[in-house]
Amino acid sequence: MGETPPIVVLYVNDDTEMLDRAATFLERESKQLRLRTATSGEEALCTLRADDIHCLVSEYVLPGIDGVSLLESVREGFPTLPFILFTDAGSETVAGRAISAGVTDYLQKEASTEQYAVLAERIETAVDSTDTEDALQESEERYRTVVEGGHDAVYIYQDDHFTFVNERACEMTGYGADELRGLNVWSLVHSDDHERVRTIAENRLRGTHDVSTYDARFTTKDGETRYGNFSVRETTYEGRTATIGSVRDVTDRKRTEARLKALIEHSHDLVTLVDDRGIIRYESPSLERLGYDPDELVGEPALEYIHPDDRSHVADTFSRTLENPEVSPTITYRFRHADGSWRYLETAGENHIATVDVEGVVLNSRDVTEHVRMKEAHDDILARMTDAFLALDDDWRFTFVNERAEELLNRTAPEIIGDVIWDEFPEAVDSAFYHGYRDAIRTQEPTTFEAYFPPYDRWYEANAYPSADGLSVYLRDVTERKNRETTLEELHNATRTLMQAQSIAAVSDIAVRVARDVLGLPVTATWQCEDATPRLIARTAEHRTAYGESVSASDRRATVETYETGETVIRKTRIEGVESEAFVPLGARGAITFGAERLDEFDIYYAQLLAANTAAALDRVEREDERREHQWELERQNERLEEFASVVSHDLRNPLNVAQGYLDMYQATADEDHLSRIERAHDRMVNIVDDVLTLARQGRTVSETRAVSGLAVTTNAWGSVETGTATLDASWTATISADGSRLQQLLENPFRNAVEHGQPDVTVRVGTLDSIAGDGGMQRDRPTSTTSEAATDRGFFVEDDGPGIPESSREAVSESGYSTGEQGTGLGLPIVRQIAEAHGWRVSLGEAESGGARFEFTGIELADE
Repeated sequence: MGETPPIVVLYVNDDTEMLDRAATFLERESKQLRLRTATSGEEALCTLRADDIHCLVSEYVLPGIDGVSLLESVREGFPTLPFILFTDAGSETVAGRAISAGVTDYLQKEASTEQYAVLAERIETAVDSTDTEDALQESEERYRTVVEGGHDAVYIYQDDHFTFVNERACEMTGYGADELRGLNVWSLVHSDDHERVRTIAENRLRGTHDVSTYDARFTTKDGETRYGNFSVRETTYEGRTATIGSVRDVTDRKRTEARLKALIEHSHDLVTLVDDRGIIRYESPSLERLGYDPDELVGEPALEYIHPDDRSHVADTFSRTLENPEVSPTITYRFRHADGSWRYLETAGENHIATVDVEGVVLNSRDVTEHVRMKEAHDDILARMTDAFLALDDDWRFTFVNERAEELLNRTAPEIIGDVIWDEFPEAVDSAFYHGYRDAIRTQEPTTFEAYFPPYDRWYEANAYPSADGLSVYLRDVTERKNRETTLEELHNATRTLMQAQSIAAVSDIAVRVARDVLGLPVTATWQCEDATPRLIARTAEHRTAYGESVSASDRRATVETYETGETVIRKTRIEGVESEAFVPLGARGAITFGAERLDEFDIYYAQLLAANTAAALDRVEREDERREHQWELERQNERLEEFASVVSHDLRNPLNVAQGYLDMYQATADEDHLSRIERAHDRMVNIVDDVLTLARQGRTVSETRAVSGLAVTTNAWGSVETGTATLDASWTATISADGSRLQQLLENPFRNAVEHGQPDVTVRVGTLDSIAGDGGMQRDRPTSTTSEAATDRGFFVEDDGPGIPESSREAVSESGYSTGEQGTGLGLPIVRQIAEAHGWRVSLGEAESGGARFEFTGIELADE
């Protein structure tokens, strides 16, 4: 059994202490309850519209509204939501108003905590009651939909007449409901079907089967005969035995079946129905053309009549048709004629296993024997014209070679006619040719094979046809095809290496190496295009030799054209040893260029295939970068959660304990000095809570930036901090791209830090950063991207002439909760770090020339760039 789903309760009360108290006790009383809170009626309504709330509990006295008025507002949008008025301001008037407004329950508060057990029970009861009412309403709606609004006629037959009929029954028969209730069923069933329907009913009543399903004709009020599909069973209606049935009008389907049957029986094509096991269930009369009666093959496995060499192909196609009803394949195979000969059939199949009244695969076949034989003869003539042909007698002597065979064997006809093949070509003895030819003679069966002949360094396809007089052999040079297959296999293996590369540079290096070593295209380079500016990523040594250290403007334009159009560009060149160039796109990233003395169509095909694989590898690198970045962000988020937990569990508890201690002392002594100490402890807690909230609300990235004046935001930040007699020296005048509000918050923290930890007359300077200091411990380790350039070193600094931060403490100050001051929260500098990281900046902490603290921010983007 599954767990009981939680009940989400919204408790409305402007007393936050009461909200916390209620949350604690209610969730203690019932593990099923999950409490949400709101402090006003307006907030409660917003929460209802935004979240899935199961019950609302409200105080009567609320800001600007009372509980009954809130109930009236809730009922306008949520008429069935359980609403419990839980108040200590009860009266008969309030209770009467609440009941009139539709309150679910009314509960008056008590002093003891036992009231929460009662409240928890009332909540669960109210929610359960609402769920039950909803289920009953849904059930009733389903009944009305199925019976009253369904496509089928539904009736109950009792004591030789209809006692119930739905609207569809009236539509199908043409009778009104009152007319039908006075009729006998046999006045509707067609007279020719009376005997069959009576037999079905008697078998059902004897218990042969519970439900009778059959087709029968019925007569409408205006005398029309229609077909119905009946489903009938016995039932009990109002305490007595009755028959309940449903009827679906299938007249159109029956008429379509009749027309289809007539069409099939008069078609020249053979129509066959087989079940999912391949058993023949129906054959049309056209089967007589193959020498069989239409019923002769019914019940037989269809594969038994298919040529053994074709069975595997037919069986595979049949299985594919069963697995995917959307597939409608057409195949050609040999089928056994009744006289034992083989005829070629072309068959189209469609899967109708799920079609009612078909439940099988429909095969439409026609005899194409003459067409196939004509094609075979035609193909044979073409093969004789293009292939090398040689004839051997039964002593393995050459009796004929055509011109192509002379070229392939590197012998003329007069030189080899009458010679034994194994004497003329001793290297072929005990080779695949030797064994293949001898097997053909021995078995007297044609044979086809491919073999490599080392003396010529070539691959050949051999087709050997034996006869009583010897052997006819057709040879075809397939070396180029075999080489292409080898190239494709090596390219496939190289793709695995591409996909394992971890950076753009590594992928590019592998790509140019594969082009040189596998494709035989040594003059290769890869380009990355950003903003229509090509940048060379990797190149072969041959490319460097051919093009030198610089690449021409023409080549750069061709690279950009390929990148922008996504089309391969092929052109001639004047570079020595490189007559042709191909510029192939790398997806949306750039292009890869190939140069060679000559580029044929296969070179272009392989180059495009390598480019596509390289683009896929680059996409994978980018995805891996994004995954690492996401993982880093998750780790940072977990770190922040741990930081918050530390503050709440430790830093917040200390001033709370202090306040509690002084409160106890005040209660014991009435010394008002203790009240000021309690106030300071409370102020300390407020500061901690404010900083924790600020740190928690910072987003991990800045989604929208605008042009921000460094001088203006510095001035605003200084004005928002209590600086007393401190001095600001601001010379940072750059306009940068940033979130102005968060940048101001970033600056406020080092300003406040300088004032709180320095002398009253401390001077704070903000200026443009001219040189970059080392990482002072403020920056968290972030995964290095392999797909982008390093950030620019433009930046600014904030420094003061205060006591500074010791080098040994600079790493610790970036951690949440670290503070050297009694009133500090230790969260200011983590906020600085987090805002900087959200902008994509780097921040380092060092020492100013005056000895004070110095913050440096780099990676800043100027607004006019």
